[in-house]
Amino acid sequence: MSMETYFSGLAIVIALAILSLLILLAKHRRLRAPETYTHQSPFDRSKGILLYSSRLAGFTLLVILLLAGGLLAYVDYLTMLSDLAPAPSRVALPADLSFPVEEVTFTGGDHLKLAGWYAPPANGVTIILLHGYGGNRSAMLWHAEVLIEAGYGALLYDERASGESDGQRRSYGWEDAQDVGGALDFLNSRTPGGKARVGIAGCSIGGQIALQGAARYPQIAAVWADGPSGIRAKDIPIYSWQSFIGYLSAQILDQMYIRIGGIEAPPAMIEIIGTIEPRPVMLVAGGQPHPAFGPEHLHIEPLLQYAGKQTRLWIVPEAYHCDGPARQPEEYARRMLEFFDDKFNVLR
Repeated sequence: MSMETYFSGLAIVIALAILSLLILLAKHRRLRAPETYTHQSPFDRSKGILLYSSRLAGFTLLVILLLAGGLLAYVDYLTMLSDLAPAPSRVALPADLSFPVEEVTFTGGDHLKLAGWYAPPANGVTIILLHGYGGNRSAMLWHAEVLIEAGYGALLYDERASGESDGQRRSYGWEDAQDVGGALDFLNSRTPGGKARVGIAGCSIGGQIALQGAARYPQIAAVWADGPSGIRAKDIPIYSWQSFIGYLSAQILDQMYIRIGGIEAPPAMIEIIGTIEPRPVMLVAGGQPHPAFGPEHLHIEPLLQYAGKQTRLWIVPEAYHCDGPARQPEEYARRMLEFFDDKFNVLR
């Protein structure tokens, strides 16, 4: 259930409340006999009408707030059910794939078996690639192609309860950081000496998980996070009435994940992003405004005040959310390669 649906429902609630107010006012005018006002001075009549109207307006506002709050809780409940539901899908290699990969499985957190594709590195560095919510590893094939052609290795895997990976529920990234540890164990097992050189890149929830994974595992040397979502409500900046509604919604969702979903709450993004320092982080955000929430960079830019000095933000003016590769493919590829090349001292 999207926030657009909530705003549509809120508009209906407000319209019904105002209609009810108009009906009450009309009914009041009909029932009130003319002689009632005959013996009152103009001042008393005006005062009485103003007082009565104020009470009706206050009652209507209270009704709107109660109905809107109930609607928000209901939308959040449906959102929670949708967020936690598994998103399985069949994942097939495209027939025209320009590079070879190996189909692999490895063990993530909670002993879950995670399915993925692996291409070993030619330059000694592998990038873990994480897809957005509800998708699967095929969503990161563009990134993989760019990186593999440049000599990097790539490990793309389906996040828990998504694609062909195990799991009874998704968790909006709350339980996924431990799966990054399983990916690192897999890469270490495929590396002579048992210590792989690893970067990580992700889109949307995948970007959020990438940042969580880097904060948890120092072995990850660099993070490319495109459109990373927040983890907790406190990660949501308030800069408009729409963002305030989003903040309230996230507060409710946090409690639902904990109390109904039974998920242990992780630290907020603003609490962990600074711990990735001194490793470099590139945050990527769209510059095109969303109809309800404005441009994406307004949600991501505030993270810079909590991040380390090695964290940068690239705003893609033509992009909305994670569509930089479609809007500016050459620029996106160039910047992503330069970012990882600089960290891993890759010369071209």
